[in-house]
Amino acid sequence: MMKLLCLDDFKHKKINPNWSPFDILLQVTEVDQLKLQKSRHNDHLKHFLYDAPPRNMCSKLRFKFNNGVELKRKHLPPKFKQHILEEMGGTGLVLVIQKTIFYSYVNPTASRFSIPFSQVKTHDFLNKAEAKELAHKNPMQVCLLDPSLQQTSITFNKWVMGNTSLYVLTNTWNCVVKNNQLEKGVMVQLWSFRMNSLLCFALLKLYDFQSYNIR
Repeated sequence: MMKLLCLDDFKHKKINPNWSPFDILLQVTEVDQLKLQKSRHNDHLKHFLYDAPPRNMCSKLRFKFNNGVELKRKHLPPKFKQHILEEMGGTGLVLVIQKTIFYSYVNPTASRFSIPFSQVKTHDFLNKAEAKELAHKNPMQVCLLDPSLQQTSITFNKWVMGNTSLYVLTNTWNCVVKNNQLEKGVMVQLWSFRMNSLLCFALLKLYDFQSYNIR
């Protein structure tokens, strides 16, 4: 069941009276997505805890589930890693963000994947020159390795909306969504790496919270 936003959802957000309607919409969208992600995560845990097998099996299943997610969070699948390091000659793999795909990311009229600063694992994937270019609102064309191991050129930019800062992948993002059948509810990771010193990204599809089953 969809939960509507309320004033408590914005208690940690500072609203600037000078914001444009687009700034306000972006802020509301981010809050809504975070609330939905938290709700899905809680629903998933409730299903696991209350609809699980008998108690003597719960601890083993929970251990398997937690460790499986933790491994996915920290490590690339061997096939993906081998392709980047050996076939592409990539170096310096860094996990940038892990998040759930929301409707706004698969909405063809938006064509963007947002990477809010508040969810970024580390900003060290950028060198000083790149950070300076983005700070001056100069977008970068980078290589993106998608979940099907296909390479595409995509625009990487930094947006500042009031007190909210975020990175975004734009322009050809719709093609990535279509070619990889990305849907709302899918968990993804975005990794960075270097190829001939140039910044590149790799998008990894983990699982769908709505259909994930413990085996």
